Amino acid sequence: YTNNFTCDAHEMHKVFSLSFSLSFTFFLAGDTQSAAYAKSSIRAVVRESSCHKVKQGMLFMFTCMGGTIGREGKLTAVFPEMLVSKRHATITYCSGKYFINDEGTMNGTYLNGTRLSLQKHVSERFELSHLDEVKIGSTILQLHIHLNNATCKWCEPGLNNEVDTPSSAGNSSNRKSTSAATISTAATIYRQAAYAADNKKRKA
Repeated sequence: YTNNFTCDAHEMHKVFSLSFSLSFTFFLAGDTQSAAYAKSSIRAVVRESSCHKVKQGMLFMFTCMGGTIGREGKLTAVFPEMLVSKRHATITYCSGKYFINDEGTMNGTYLNGTRLSLQKHVSERFELSHLDEVKIGSTILQLHIHLNNATCKWCEPGLNNEVDTPSSAGNSSNRKSTSAATISTAATIYRQAAYAADNKKRKA
């Protein structure tokens, strides 16, 4: 019985080791994928605003940690005017994509001119894309979703007050091509990350 027990214990140890190795490999692959996605961020540039403390060209950053927009408090973006609720809208990040939802406000949150929900109704989450425009109160934000620390002439501090915005400087086809280039770059990074994870798995 002792020999049988030793053999069974040995086999169980091998199974456990193999299971742990596979789990750890998948963990590394997932972590690499998340790291590639997490390098993107939103640079929200103020296009226009009637709020006295919010100037055209101001920049607000949203990372994969998400953020909140509202009238007051320690928020990612604060627009101190009565049209804006204390906690107005929330931006979240999930699986490489950014989303926005209205927190049940009176005056609403608008994405590309469309209100997200009825008055005092919390909206569902809506996916955000490069060059989308969000209107909260009198403030219109243009969203620039870039990888790593990349910027463009429309969201680089010091330049965004001196040039036309993409919507006025170019047509919709230019906007789509810019967005497609961003998506293409993200796909390339993902493939590189997956390839690196696969190499780690083979070497292990």
